[in-house]
Amino acid sequence: MTAFLKKNCVHSHNNIIITNEIKEWHLHGLLDRSIDAIRIPQYYTASVSQILADKIRHSNYYGSYINAPLIGRVGQAYFECQNDPLSLVRYQKNALIWMKEMRKLLHPHRTPIDRLKIELDETWEGGCTLATLGGRKMFAGLVREFKAGSYAEPHCDVLEWDIATNDKTNVVNQLAANVYLQTPFSGGELVLWDEWPTRREYNAIKIDGSYGVDRDKLSPPKISINPLAGDLIIFNPMRVHSVEKIKTGSRVTWTCFIGSTSSKAVDPLVIWS
Repeated sequence: MTAFLKKNCVHSHNNIIITNEIKEWHLHGLLDRSIDAIRIPQYYTASVSQILADKIRHSNYYGSYINAPLIGRVGQAYFECQNDPLSLVRYQKNALIWMKEMRKLLHPHRTPIDRLKIELDETWEGGCTLATLGGRKMFAGLVREFKAGSYAEPHCDVLEWDIATNDKTNVVNQLAANVYLQTPFSGGELVLWDEWPTRREYNAIKIDGSYGVDRDKLSPPKISINPLAGDLIIFNPMRVHSVEKIKTGSRVTWTCFIGSTSSKAVDPLVIWS
């Protein structure tokens, strides 16, 4: 841990809190939009991060998206089930299997999402648990590798928009947590806009055939963050955000969403991917 990150020390820059541990007020600030991001450098050391990234690439569950071969992954995002019943079946069938297999693969290291879930449970008054939808446990801990030439369009993540079944969610607000196991030599910045569109507004500027929106119809971005290996970054993904094109190297992240079920801290947080 670097000298400026002494215990309980907090620094801020452009509403980005740089700290060495998550506090409840950090989460409230992200949820009420008064904080743009929380950044914990060396959440994992660079050496351990590289070990985890290498292990992931050797997982029997590692593969690439059919329509995006430059993006590798372990697990599946619930978003992918939106218009694909077979994908939903796969998600539900494998949710717990993926998490258990990742624990085995990384042993003796704890998975980033298991560590994060414990810390959220200890920090948040109401605790933190794995999300359920339609009476079934969801998956938490999607790993993605963005290789050179890949990127993520400007978009928003809102669980309520992703539900294609008649199931209902009690998640009213959400955060995104990324643990960066490997970062590219150039490119791959996390970009945040100060735009929080409704679903109708989002659909009005959405690119045909894409999950993302037209960048030319947005205002200039507010913040660009260049993560380092080992960082944990948490932000509110209900705002427009993107991952810039990877120029050289690759970006490996272990990610999940953190859902708030009410504005009260006594109600639990839930996590999923």
